[in-house]
Amino acid sequence: MRMWMRYRCRGPSHSGAQRTPRSAPAEPLPHASRCMWRPSEQTGEKMKIQAPRMAVLALALFSAMADAHSGTSAPAAVTRQGCGAPASKETDAVRSRRDAFEAAMRSHAVPGAQLIHTRDGIAELYCHGVLKNHAAAKVGGDTVFQAASLSKVVAAYIALRLVDEGKLDLDTPLWDYWQSERTKDNPQARRITTRMVLNHTSGLRNWQISPSDPAIDRTPLESRFAPGAHYAYSGEGFYLLQRTLEHITGSRWNALAAREVFARFDMPSSSYLTDHAFDARNASGHGKDGAPEPDRVFAWENTAWTLVTNAHDYDNFIQKALYRGEGLTPAMHALMFAPSSDADDPASPSPADPFIAWGLGVGLQDADGRRLVWHWGDNPGFKAFFMLDPASGESLVLFTNSENGPAAYKQVLRAFMGPGSYPAVDWSSTQD
Repeated sequence: MRMWMRYRCRGPSHSGAQRTPRSAPAEPLPHASRCMWRPSEQTGEKMKIQAPRMAVLALALFSAMADAHSGTSAPAAVTRQGCGAPASKETDAVRSRRDAFEAAMRSHAVPGAQLIHTRDGIAELYCHGVLKNHAAAKVGGDTVFQAASLSKVVAAYIALRLVDEGKLDLDTPLWDYWQSERTKDNPQARRITTRMVLNHTSGLRNWQISPSDPAIDRTPLESRFAPGAHYAYSGEGFYLLQRTLEHITGSRWNALAAREVFARFDMPSSSYLTDHAFDARNASGHGKDGAPEPDRVFAWENTAWTLVTNAHDYDNFIQKALYRGEGLTPAMHALMFAPSSDADDPASPSPADPFIAWGLGVGLQDADGRRLVWHWGDNPGFKAFFMLDPASGESLVLFTNSENGPAAYKQVLRAFMGPGSYPAVDWSSTQD
């Protein structure tokens, strides 16, 4: 079933549990070298610059952008119509994008998906397929999906707000705020800071124990390497930060997220806990063969992977929190997008490494003459991806209820955000 919706935004214009590694596409990447890159204005060639200099340049760039965005009036909202606007009202451009989205989903056997694309303050929402194979319910504008590790970006925003409020410091060990039983016997883990969690240099495993295991809060954390030594993706780091922020604020995580993000950015279909009010519109996950996965109940919140949301809600978050920087000081907004770690994990090398860095809670891709901010989500049966151009505000959010979702990412990105190599997609496929 092919549906779309067009509306005007109110603002201008991983990973999850038990991931199965995917082989990287055979498609060649841009010329690779283990360094950071930016385009040369004089020659069009790519030239190396060191990460510290890159951070300074990014900080200046995004500080200016944040000031500009904060002074931009928000365009008026229009009535939302759901995903099923009449085909007769489609422009040729919208029809072309809709057809490209549908073709990508069908070619990779994705049962159901939502996509929202925002450009120049105008957002188009597209829906595909069914909530569950062999069932009648169609994906609509209110369908909710597991966001998987897109959960972490919301967590990063909340942490940075607390830093702005003076309740948290980026470089003070979390142990100084809360003495976790999981780190009390690990001197290295007691040195982990908020910055190390957000840029994935904490030294912790992705998961010490399955995050769906009730024993997680009783399981000691082991360090793979000294904090700050290098990048290695870690959900455990975000969960440790969550528990610390709960202690600092006196709020459980879902209540904190509701106050700091969901209410602030009009996200009524978002929760880190299973909300049975969403049951009739919950998408079910599917394996590569199309078989439905058992529906999961999130009985306790985990900021690394349990967010349930939809494209409308998450687009509001991207446009208002990430693009406009609402709720953050301009300096903190800039810092979020400045390279903080090189994202090179010695245990998971990728030809895409030279084009990827990590900010504070978000990935940064430098390729094809532009920097894009992004993150991916990878829960069993659910795959998700977002990308934002912080210079223009153009963004894309894609939620799928299928293990096959990542195979369609590049096809979708090129149809909506323009031609390019998108090495972030290749890089994410190598992560443990």
